[in-house]
Amino acid sequence: MFFEAQSDLWSPDNPDGYIALAVAENRLTTELVQQGLQAHGGFPAAMLYYQDMRGIPELRQAIAGMLQDSFMQGISELRQAIAGMLQDSFMQGVQIDPQHLSVLAGVGAVLDLLFQCIAEPGDGVLIPAPYYPAFDNDLRVRNQVTTLPVHLDSQQQDFAAALDAAAEAAAAAGHPVSALMFTHPSNPQGTLFSRQQLASMMQWCLRRKVHCISDEVYANSVFDESQQFVSAAHLLQQEVRSMEGSQHAGELVHIVFGFSKDFCASGLRVGCLLTKNTGLNKALDNISYFNSTPCPLQWSLSQLLSDKQWLQHYLQENRRRLREAYASVTSGLDAAGIPYTAAPAGMFLWVDLRAAFGGQPGSWEDEAALWRCMAQQHRVVLTPGAACHAAEPGWFRVCYAWTSPGSLPAAVSRIAAAVKQMQGSAS
Repeated sequence: MFFEAQSDLWSPDNPDGYIALAVAENRLTTELVQQGLQAHGGFPAAMLYYQDMRGIPELRQAIAGMLQDSFMQGISELRQAIAGMLQDSFMQGVQIDPQHLSVLAGVGAVLDLLFQCIAEPGDGVLIPAPYYPAFDNDLRVRNQVTTLPVHLDSQQQDFAAALDAAAEAAAAAGHPVSALMFTHPSNPQGTLFSRQQLASMMQWCLRRKVHCISDEVYANSVFDESQQFVSAAHLLQQEVRSMEGSQHAGELVHIVFGFSKDFCASGLRVGCLLTKNTGLNKALDNISYFNSTPCPLQWSLSQLLSDKQWLQHYLQENRRRLREAYASVTSGLDAAGIPYTAAPAGMFLWVDLRAAFGGQPGSWEDEAALWRCMAQQHRVVLTPGAACHAAEPGWFRVCYAWTSPGSLPAAVSRIAAAVKQMQGSAS
């Protein structure tokens, strides 16, 4: 349905076109990234030759700096740039060694190679649900690991009991758990784990000696200024010292991020892994050859990320535009009386459309019928909760940064109309 919708999208000149709200992609600040890359488009002739397959030094250093100034393997220039970017953004206060960074052809490639190294076919991977629908394919298609949704109570600060129960059930089913992977901020909910919740998950992994993977691909998209993002890297620098099994943290904790979401650049295919695991990094020195990012692109990105003035302007402007789009869609939902989970980050909302079931609990078949009603009759395409392993039917993911901001009021009106239509059918 999404590809059908792409051929007839909403625009001011086509107000009856489809409104696609099913792609977790940010197009709000595309022109800033395009202009920045064009300004740094030249590259040395050496970039046409073989370089470090885990990332050029310049890029890794730039990324480390970016992370340290905000929230937190390719050619060495790129790894240096990435290290700088991390230190300048969502990993502020964290010291990052570019040698611990790998730059590959997208986060999907990062996860593919990571699980090739840390898991065996049939192993279980616990993932707090609801979660990004493509994880099932990304982890299973080549490495044949089993994704295991686990529903955690967001009101709890300690998840150990729930994770223990999930791991025991997985083992009984023949899927010994080798990793816990969580997305922070969450996709599809746009919510953040608290520092205590992150610590409880990391402690659980260290105690059980299973891998802890923090997917921080949306970490530079926290637009609510009252909320503070805490990276797993911060815990590695502080709380982990007092944790049971802390001596294993370097080999078990891995952080994944990239440029598809925060930098409106899904087509560039640049994903990163930050890990202190020496054996894993040595393995990536070899197998990253099959998933490396082109060196000229790495060079251009390293120069862009090293431009501190551009980086800070971009991050601030991107958050501002996300905040405006979020306000636009939530004001419409509020006016329509449609509940949702408040989201301080990301580019999506977790919307409660259970009212369409006419006061009844509803089934997954009912949810599918509502999705068809919205997509086929009202021409608005959302992601159904079933695809995200939701705990119950009736929840949908709304991605509000892919479509034109001008389409959002119409999108909410169409959603509300579909809910009302289904209510009439259910009564």
